[in-house]
This record gives sequence, structure tokens and C-alpha cells, in this order.
Amino acid sequence: MKKNSGSVSFRSSRKGSGDRPARRPSGHQSTAGERPDRTIHTQKNHTETIVHTDEFPFTDNYRYFREREQTDSRTVNPGNRGAGAAERGNRGAGVARSAGAARSAGAARSAGAARGAGAARGAGKKKPTGCLLPLVIIFLLVAVFYALTCFSLSRISKHKLNKSSITVNNEDRNMKKYQTIALFGVDDQNNVIGDTGSRTDSIIVACINKTTKKVKLMSIYRDTYVSIDGKYDKINAAYSYGGPEQAINTINRNLDLNIKDFVTVNFKALADAVDVLGGITLTIQSEKELKNLNDYIGNMNKINGGHSPKFEDVGTYTFDGNQAVAYSRIRYMEGGDHARAGHQRLVVEGILHEAKKQPWKINALINKVLPQCKTSFTTGRLSRMALGLFLYDIKDSQAYPFDSFDERYNGIYYGFPTTVESNVIKAHEYLFGTKDYEPTEELKKISKKVKDVADMVSPY
Repeated sequence: MKKNSGSVSFRSSRKGSGDRPARRPSGHQSTAGERPDRTIHTQKNHTETIVHTDEFPFTDNYRYFREREQTDSRTVNPGNRGAGAAERGNRGAGVARSAGAARSAGAARSAGAARGAGAARGAGKKKPTGCLLPLVIIFLLVAVFYALTCFSLSRISKHKLNKSSITVNNEDRNMKKYQTIALFGVDDQNNVIGDTGSRTDSIIVACINKTTKKVKLMSIYRDTYVSIDGKYDKINAAYSYGGPEQAINTINRNLDLNIKDFVTVNFKALADAVDVLGGITLTIQSEKELKNLNDYIGNMNKINGGHSPKFEDVGTYTFDGNQAVAYSRIRYMEGGDHARAGHQRLVVEGILHEAKKQPWKINALINKVLPQCKTSFTTGRLSRMALGLFLYDIKDSQAYPFDSFDERYNGIYYGFPTTVESNVIKAHEYLFGTKDYEPTEELKKISKKVKDVADMVSPY
């Protein structure tokens, strides 16, 4: 509604009400014949028009309407303009106060409604505390497993290596990306792991990629002709002469490696590991292999105790502990020491495969096997490796030397690499992915000495 330029005044039809009209109850309607409480005076060009309405709704915002008619006109004293303007100002202030009060009340009601709606939504929304429970349980299980693992691993026999007596080669820069460990299986009929006196029936180099956790295994034939501190003999004699330090040093010098840690097990520990896991799957390939296997099963029953049955035919079976150890010791068959090293890798792979399938048996495996082992690893390092067991994956397995021949020298049977230098280059490419590795000067000297003897005894 446009604002008029003239003044507007209000008069009450009720006596004693003063200039402002008495407020009717909300919702009151005028009845027929009833004169409204207010007469609206409009002043324009000194003429006042009085408009009588049959209905004048009175609301909180003082809304009203006007009808302009040229009836009952009369002259108005110009002096009334000032009074009208003042009254109009008062009326505007009153309307403003009323509108402000109305807005305040409306805002209060809106805020209250919003709070009520928010409360209602909050009451219907569930608190997310329940989703934390599985995480807490998992954390506690891991913590308990770690504590049990640490306690069990503390029972393993520790051997602090004399690092000053070990030669470490770091010529191959790719070796920094890997952790290389020597695994020894000692041939002791009493199942005792001493620092010296026992030859290693099994030698395996485990190479672990620090980023991907992929594992490569490389068996070293026990009869390989090597330099042991300048004297030449079978590599399996090094452990007997000088314990793990001598054995590690011999591997490093003859293959240009940087091994600093080891794990040694005996026959009984290997058999117990297989039994705890419920056996591993292996295959008997030939009748000759079957006969030799059954002979070794009888031998292992005497050493470890037990009554493991012999096999009646070739084929694939689930092997128990003594049967699996016997399988890893077979020698007198096609392939000789090469076939034996292959069997040992299959047994190691079978144990790791079953352990990953049955994680609930890990603690029993640790308790049963590790007290029969010896290692250079601290309890903390072993615990971290145990927790990461399921990340490890055996990618490949090979045997060293890659190219060799077997022949007697001074009445003793040896395996001669052809040549040491070329086989070491292949070993670095297999383990670390290094192309065209350049062997150290010391290794070249060893290679020349081995070649001289090999050329003497070679039938070719």
C-alpha cells in the first residue's frame, strides 16, 4: 500500500478510550449494523474523507485497508495538519514497535521450533560408539598375539655373531633393497645344535624384498667345492669348523653376498613343524625315489622317535613330520645332491604354505619348534617378522651352482661350478635383478683356483 502525503489520525468511537482505540480480542468480527470502533480520517487538499467500513480486522501488525470515496466531505482546519502529522508519527512508532515485537516473537517461535526439531532428530539418531567395538577387539587380539609371540620367541637360543670375523660384500648396490638370511639344517643324530662339530645337511639363502615382501630361495649344494678361509673343501664343512660365523663368511666370500643373520634348525624341529601343521603335501616321483624314501623314514623314526609308516606306491600324499624330513634327505637317486636340494626347498615351501593357511596354529608352532632353533635375530626382530609372516610370498626357488658337474677329487666327491665367476653373476641376477654383475677381485681369485682343480678332474 502506498503511503499518502497527508496526515492520518485515529479516533475512537468509544468514550474514555483516548486517542488510541481499545484493542479487540483476537479474531473478533463486527456484526451487522455494528459501527466499527474506528473512523479513518484521510486528509488531502484540506478535505477530509470519512470512510465507514463494516469490517475492520485488527491483527498484530495493524493491517487494514482503505477505500477512498468522495462522501461527507468537509473543510478541515489547516492547523490540524501538524497534529495529524504528530499523531501519524506516534502511530508509525507504535506500528514499528508492534512489528518488532511480532518479529521477535516469530523469531523466538522459529528458534524454539528449530531446537525442537534438532532435538527430535538427535533423539532418533544412534550414537556411533558401537562401531568402535570390533576395532578394540582386533587391537586387543593383536596385542595379546604379539605378547604371546614375544614370550615364545624369547625361548629361542640366541647366538650373537662376531661381526668382525664376517666378510660382507656390498659391491652390488641392489642388495640394499633386500634382506638376505642364511638358513642352516644341521645333520646331528642327537638333535643337538652346537656352535661347531655339526655339518650342514641343508643350506638355503632366503632373499626378501623389503618393499614387496616377495621371497626368493636359493639352495646351495652341500658338496659344492669352495674356499673356507683359503682352504678348499665342501661348503657343508664350514659350519662344523667354525660355527655360524664361519658358514656365513664362506657363503659371502664365495658368492659376493652381504649376509649378516642366520637361523639353524635340526631334524626334530623340522619334523615337529610339519606335525603341528597337520602335514604337508609332497609327491613321490619314481620307484627308486620311493625305495630311498622308505629307507630314510626308518632312519628318522630311530632319530626322532615315532612310527611313521612307509609308502607303498608312487603318488601325491600328505606327509607327516618324519616322512617329510626323510623326503628332504634323499640322496641316492637321479640328480644326486641337486635333487636333494630341490626336495628341501619343497619342504620349506610346504611348511610356509600351511602356516599361512592356518594362522591360529602359529603360536603352537612357535612354542614347539623355536626352542629347538638357534638364531642371530633378537626377540624384537623375530616378533616383527612373525607378525608379517602372512605378507611373505615365495616367488621362486633355484639352486646354486646353476652350472656344475660332480666328480671325485683325492677320493672325495665334490660339485664343481663351471665357473664360480659365471655362476655368481647368475646368482646376483636371480636374487637381486642385477644385470652383468662385476665380481670382486677376491672372488675372481677363488674362481681361478676352483677352475684349475675342475679342469684337472673333469672327464670332458
